[in-house]
Amino acid sequence: MNSIERFLYNHRILKLTENKLERWNRTDAIDKLIFAAENGMYNIRLKCIEQLTNRTRELEIDKLLVTLISDDVEVVSEAAIEALEQTASPEQRELIEQTRKNWKLKNRKKKRPNSYIANIQLGDTGKPRPSDRLMETLRSQQQTNHPPFGF
Repeated sequence: MNSIERFLYNHRILKLTENKLERWNRTDAIDKLIFAAENGMYNIRLKCIEQLTNRTRELEIDKLLVTLISDDVEVVSEAAIEALEQTASPEQRELIEQTRKNWKLKNRKKKRPNSYIANIQLGDTGKPRPSDRLMETLRSQQQTNHPPFGF
């Protein structure tokens, strides 16, 4: 991939699509697939991982999969782990176990947000409700734009 193509893909002038990925896979353009896995959206990264799984013995692909283990999207990370588990070294296995433990901790720590009604207590005269604040601002805008009759 030349520098002009990289620029166009990085600035979203050209889009990475699954059809392009399949064409790159047929022509064995591994560097383009690696670029797409590094810079694409999550569905593109998933497709790249699927297409690169049978070539995991290459060093560049192993490095890419190791970086994708710590991806923000858990689905992409899980796909990278599944691709690496077959030929993982002991260091990579430790990294895999560590990321899975981190996911479990994150899922436990996630708190479900309480609804607005659940936060209201009887006799609570604190902040006005958002809808009341909106109505107050609308009324004040109407009064400033349309003064009462008789002026």
